[in-house]
Amino acid sequence: MTRAIPDVLLERYRLRELPAPQQAAIEREAVDNPDVRARLDVLDRSDAEIRDRYSPRTLAGRPAPRRRPIRALALAGALTAAVGSLIVAVPRLTVPGDETRIKGAAGRPGLVVYRRTAAGSERLADGDVGRAGDLLRIGYASAGRGYGMILSIDGAGAVTLHLPPSGEVAAALEPGGINLLDSAYELDDAPRVERFYLVTGRRPFAVAPLLDVARHAGGAPVALPLSSELEQVTFSIQKEVRK
Repeated sequence: MTRAIPDVLLERYRLRELPAPQQAAIEREAVDNPDVRARLDVLDRSDAEIRDRYSPRTLAGRPAPRRRPIRALALAGALTAAVGSLIVAVPRLTVPGDETRIKGAAGRPGLVVYRRTAAGSERLADGDVGRAGDLLRIGYASAGRGYGMILSIDGAGAVTLHLPPSGEVAAALEPGGINLLDSAYELDDAPRVERFYLVTGRRPFAVAPLLDVARHAGGAPVALPLSSELEQVTFSIQKEVRK
């Protein structure tokens, strides 16, 4: 490791998302390199500022926005019950032949979400109701855009990056119809709405600044404030209210 560790890697180190060798290497750098330790301290302070900004009083009893860990689990093992949302490695889902297009997205990028059911999978519509524990599969249509990222924000303001799975630059998007991500996503029990965002560009763009925009957006806004060079489409899931 060198001093020039990208911020996105430090973020993932703090969430313990990195492979063990990278995690250990940054751990050593944090001990030996004062600059790395200082940058980690800045991220810690940023989290503290977010917690202060979205205090329980400000949120009228809602949990403060938080950074959400992403844990890879072997599908062969039983899924561990957890409050946080999970990203889980799963085999590729076969999309039926009549569902290779995203309706209403002609000429524009689009998002699609499938939910695992006992009978297989079902395609959700924008605004459908979801429940804690639902296992979702996210897909996109690039509509000719070269690069993109997919993230989600839940009702408590927690941000999860779905695409790219790693790295500091937006993923090169696949052409054609619906392209499904390699991992499934388990809904947590955060309230109100979970909103997914597909951000696309004609050229490569950095991921970390957009994650910061999402973290400071507050809740799950209908649209993120982005530069004119980027496009975005959204897909929302309304959380079931348990009484």
